[in-house]
Amino acid sequence: MSDKLTTRQHAVKSADRTCDAYSALIDQVGRLTNVVEAIGNGIARPTGQSLARWQVLAEVEEEAAPVGTIACRLGHTRQSVQRVADLLVADELARYRPNPAHQRAKLLEVTPTGRAALHRMQAAYAQLALRTTEGLDPERLELARETLGELQRRLESELP
Repeated sequence: MSDKLTTRQHAVKSADRTCDAYSALIDQVGRLTNVVEAIGNGIARPTGQSLARWQVLAEVEEEAAPVGTIACRLGHTRQSVQRVADLLVADELARYRPNPAHQRAKLLEVTPTGRAALHRMQAAYAQLALRTTEGLDPERLELARETLGELQRRLESELP
């Protein structure tokens, strides 16, 4: 989250504790997002990947999917996922195959080389998760996830 947005959020202080807590949470989520992105890129780097490439590979690990579907699941634009998918195909980590349901929207699937890279990233992530969650109450983590999910649904209902 940019410093400008953080400053603007702090300027929205109100007399309502819930609004203040909400603003502080949104600020924290923005800072957490930046750290998660940096960590994800750090985990992906030794395999020659990026967080974006890792995310796309993970989306087709179990089942091939069209780029538009992958983009929708990830909450990214189709064009940005198409660019990443094309790079994965060029590096032979994924390939396109015909889609029986749609002539133009080919299916992206992971190759054995891509699966090996994905599994190395997933193993490194699992170790990180074990280290960073040590001593945390799983029920509190689940409550945090549920709360963030509810806020996401409410915010999505505000989209035009």
